Amino acid sequence: MNSHQIMRGNMLEALASPTALSACMNLPSRPESVKTARDFVADQLACWGHPDLEYAATLVCSELVTNAVTHANPDPSTSECMVALTLVPGEALITQVADPHPAPPIPKATFSGALAEHGRGLSIVTHLTAHWSASPRPDGKGKVISAYLPIVEQPACAAPTGSTRPIARARTDRS
Repeated sequence: MNSHQIMRGNMLEALASPTALSACMNLPSRPESVKTARDFVADQLACWGHPDLEYAATLVCSELVTNAVTHANPDPSTSECMVALTLVPGEALITQVADPHPAPPIPKATFSGALAEHGRGLSIVTHLTAHWSASPRPDGKGKVISAYLPIVEQPACAAPTGSTRPIARARTDRS
């Protein structure tokens, strides 16, 4: 699915789906919260029976929480970020990270290389998701970054026809 096919309206519709499953967690705005968020995502996806989404979802969540902790933290002693997951079975996983800073993230057009420590988070999110967006929090105290990760159903492998034994190599004696 290409990112131009998924828009904010599609994401809002998915969030309102009657089949959607949701879970959320509040975290202090501290660096160690990034690992806690990854563990939360992995555990929740295992609970929902979707370990296939774990790699991409934990990476997306990790990048968004890292951005919240690093850039949107006016007072580390009192601020929090919230991580919310919404699974729409057969359609998508929506990861949302809310933080207290109202300014939207600014994706960098390029970063200084594969080994750069900063500047690649939103590039990773863009690459792994069909769509992401930033919007004001409903309480007016910050923003929410939402990322839409489509569920791609893997086709079942067809049963093999005929023999499954390896084909014997022809022996050629040239003596």
